[in-house]
Amino acid sequence: MDTSGGTGQGAEAAEALRRLDGVIDQVRGWETPIPSDLAAFKLHENAVEYQEGPHAPLVGPLPPRGPATGLVIQRGRVVGQWGTPDRPDVAFSVTKTALSVVAGLAVADGLIDDLDRPVAERVALDAFATDWNRGITWRHLLTLTSEWSGSLWGIPDSIDWHRTVPKRPDDPPKGTWRVRQSPGSHWEFNDVRVNVLALALTRLVGEDLGDVLRRRVLDPLGAVDPWSWHGYTGSGIVIGDRSVPVVAGGGHWGGGLQISARDLGKLGQLHLARGRWNGDALLPDSWFDSIREATPQRPDFGLMWWTNRRGTIPALSEQAIWGSGIANLIVVEPAHDAVIVLRWYDVSRRDEILARILGALDGAAP
Repeated sequence: MDTSGGTGQGAEAAEALRRLDGVIDQVRGWETPIPSDLAAFKLHENAVEYQEGPHAPLVGPLPPRGPATGLVIQRGRVVGQWGTPDRPDVAFSVTKTALSVVAGLAVADGLIDDLDRPVAERVALDAFATDWNRGITWRHLLTLTSEWSGSLWGIPDSIDWHRTVPKRPDDPPKGTWRVRQSPGSHWEFNDVRVNVLALALTRLVGEDLGDVLRRRVLDPLGAVDPWSWHGYTGSGIVIGDRSVPVVAGGGHWGGGLQISARDLGKLGQLHLARGRWNGDALLPDSWFDSIREATPQRPDFGLMWWTNRRGTIPALSEQAIWGSGIANLIVVEPAHDAVIVLRWYDVSRRDEILARILGALDGAAP
């Protein structure tokens, strides 16, 4: 982008960047009230707010958070940043977008030839051995509609019954009894079932998903260590004669991705470019259409990504997708050729922050 401040388009671009600097000066102070001690915060949430009883304790790492941080990328260039964008931090449920990436790689490799094929046809796991679970498909798991039944790593799926995102005042208490629906018929933000997807993908690819993500995606993107993807104490399976760790799909009980805003931005850029990076196809182009397909039971959710089909975030176009976790957000906005990463921000001001940033970028169009 020409930021010389000359006439015509260069002057417009320079003015857009000046506006963006002003926006950053405003929003950098809009920090989450969540304390820096994430382990203490999450344990309290699990035990007191969620009433998870014996399943409340953390079983994976959850280090302290950094300060409010943001990164704005447009046309492949960082045009704005604040906080500590190079600091690896817990991504919470933004980790689910990494599971989507690994699933896309499995599709590219022919390991998943049909998202609507039952998982049990491709992997031999006790988790899919019952009559109820045997018909669950890859799409069910990726769209949070699996209704998988059982316990994984000692935590029952019922712990997240009635869990909705965002939470509504009239929702029944999380973890209370309900009638189990048939697979594919009910949407629920259930972290046990997300971890079942991580287990199934690990068995399918035959190695630690963190190693797959590193070799196939983050290394080619130029991601900078240290980043890591954690599971729980004791979460692993034996494949052949090897013990293979199984990562977590979020930070509900600790674990998940610990990665910098800058590297999340690169992951967002890969999605903006529909899987192409430096001339290479890291993911199939068609995967990015699959990601945005509406889930009938939750039309603003795709394959582990939120979509803006319903205009949920007014400032975003219908083509935008985002990954969201506790005070973590990655937005891929094709209409502005932009990626925005927010960490440890005040989520009550999410729409306002995005509207201000995108409003500033509007003047930067070539």
